[in-house]
Amino acid sequence: MKVGDLVASHSAGPKGIGIVMEPPRLSEDCFPGGACPDETYRIVKVLWPAGIDEVFEEDIEVVS
Repeated sequence: MKVGDLVASHSAGPKGIGIVMEPPRLSEDCFPGGACPDETYRIVKVLWPAGIDEVFEEDIEVVS
């Protein structure tokens, strides 16, 4: 997944098609001292029709 990719949300709630604004990054919760230091998950900033939102990488898929 890279900046400019079109993505679709397959999580709860309709979001439609969005554009990746920033590459995936490790969530701050996963660093030592965070809420979930033993877990690893990535966050992606996406521009949706309703605005910009940060979503879990596993909740979206690239469509182009």
